[in-house]
Amino acid sequence: MHPENTLCHALITGASAGIGKALAQECASRGIPVLLVALPSKELEILATDIAEKYHVHTDYLGIDFLQSDSVDRVYHWLIDKQYAVNILINNIGLGGRRAFEHLQMTQIADMITLNIQVTTQLTRILINQLNRHRPAYILNVGSAAGFLHVPYKVVYSATKAYVYSFSRALRTELKSQDIHVSVLCPGGVVHKQDPIVHQKINGWLFRSAHEQPEYVAKVALDGLFQRRKTITPGWMSTAYYWFSRLMPPSWLDHVVYRLFKE
Repeated sequence: MHPENTLCHALITGASAGIGKALAQECASRGIPVLLVALPSKELEILATDIAEKYHVHTDYLGIDFLQSDSVDRVYHWLIDKQYAVNILINNIGLGGRRAFEHLQMTQIADMITLNIQVTTQLTRILINQLNRHRPAYILNVGSAAGFLHVPYKVVYSATKAYVYSFSRALRTELKSQDIHVSVLCPGGVVHKQDPIVHQKINGWLFRSAHEQPEYVAKVALDGLFQRRKTITPGWMSTAYYWFSRLMPPSWLDHVVYRLFKE
């Protein structure tokens, strides 16, 4: 356990919008002090102020571009300089998109791999010792239901989210005896991230029912994290993807996914 006089925080990356913003608000609503890290913006500053005023928890923020090579070190030194203790790490930073692989630019591929894989891995590594000092500690990695599948036109994205899933499961096993608990969140559709091609192919009501509000995803995520669940699939669509990936013959699954996502 962490010392009683140490105020422990949840550090949340990609915290200024979407699921990251909802996770920050959900943490604060549960009385957890939050540290928000995202691209520099007025929205990030406003969010930090709003959370502190509404939920009366200690809140701070750091505007940073994780595509900069020294970004992870800068986050670490910010925590040290401010003397902030972290016992919850939420790796939400990520980059997606839809495009045929042959049309992706090299910079787009590099950016996706950097944000989805490299930053998540390095930030987790650099904070392990601090998490170990403030146990019980928790790591929530935000993956995707796409990580269960092999999604055409989202080739690099789905591959990076498969990495996040595998990384989280393996790290969970490694750290469990240290009282550091790792969960991976694998949402399906979220209302602020809708695939227009899939939308065209699925009945409107069904499509809407498969897309969850970020606030719902955040609540299910934190409930699952503190229940120490391995994999968290909020909503019926992400749960269906999970079981399809395990029960459906691979050739059938690839065919269904291709038909669903092809342009």
